[in-house]
Amino acid sequence: MLIATNAIVLKRIPYGDTSVICRVFTEKMGKVSILAKGAWKPKNAAGPVLEPINHIHIQFYHKNTRNIQILKETGFVQQFSALRNNLCRIILALAVVEIIDKSLFDSNPSPILYRLVWRVLDKLNDENQNFWFVFSFFLYQLLLQLGFMPDLKNCSKCSQELLRGGIDNYSGELVCPGCVDQYQMKATKISFIFLKQLTSLHLDDLNTISLPNSDIIDSIHLLESFLLFHVDGIKKVQSMDVLRKLLNESTNL
Repeated sequence: MLIATNAIVLKRIPYGDTSVICRVFTEKMGKVSILAKGAWKPKNAAGPVLEPINHIHIQFYHKNTRNIQILKETGFVQQFSALRNNLCRIILALAVVEIIDKSLFDSNPSPILYRLVWRVLDKLNDENQNFWFVFSFFLYQLLLQLGFMPDLKNCSKCSQELLRGGIDNYSGELVCPGCVDQYQMKATKISFIFLKQLTSLHLDDLNTISLPNSDIIDSIHLLESFLLFHVDGIKKVQSMDVLRKLLNESTNL
């Protein structure tokens, strides 16, 4: 069966001298592995198209009995060229696609998550957007769609209103300062306010927020720690190691 769909390229693996195997997050079928035969031959334009982060349109031959489907043809929907000219933005974009790759099962369609990913990449490609806002929005919405979003209103232990606090090491839930110890991930009052704003904020309205980058980064640390606790595959996201260094350097500026 021939399938035609838009997709985000998540990962590319060389296969032989000229072919590649790609994992793509498709609009119609979720995450799919694709074999692009001869992608790097001189007369084949598929090689540059099948780079991670690219938003593409693909046609592939699908069989339920195969784990890897066969590419027929592909082309660009969006290259995100501005994004690739900024180190911070490209690190965040690579983290987005790798997190999606590691946190989703194969062949499990999720139109909402698909739209989230390409819209987030589009915003990271916009030089007028604060990329820390965009990435924090992505982490929050991903947790929400995966069913792991923390309760931002009340402490999971004593039920007091959460104004600041951290993540409990055993339950992985948010707790107030009276229930958190010195070894647990903590967040400031301002970062909690920001996270609560994200619950009702649209991606297109992120520029309406005025907040120091240090507080946004604090929120990202909290969301990332929550994601690490609840989603097993995230521990294998290599780009997150680079991102953590970037976060620490930005905090110290």
